[in-house]
Amino acid sequence: MSGLKQLMNLSTYKALVPAYKILVFYFVVMFVTSTVGYTLDKNDGFTYGLVLGVVVSLGMWFQYGKKMAYA
Repeated sequence: MSGLKQLMNLSTYKALVPAYKILVFYFVVMFVTSTVGYTLDKNDGFTYGLVLGVVVSLGMWFQYGKKMAYA
């Protein structure tokens, strides 16, 4: 029950704003890499670009984002 109370509490979401900003940045990274992939290869480029964006985002999360989100 306490988990549900935390989900309904606005302070929970306010505490996560830094992490949400980082997630938005990673979305932009994936958006750009998938678009670049598509422009280079119309058949599979979008998929390869998206996968590259996910890999880059994960690397950035574990190198920088995790520390920034919990600081």
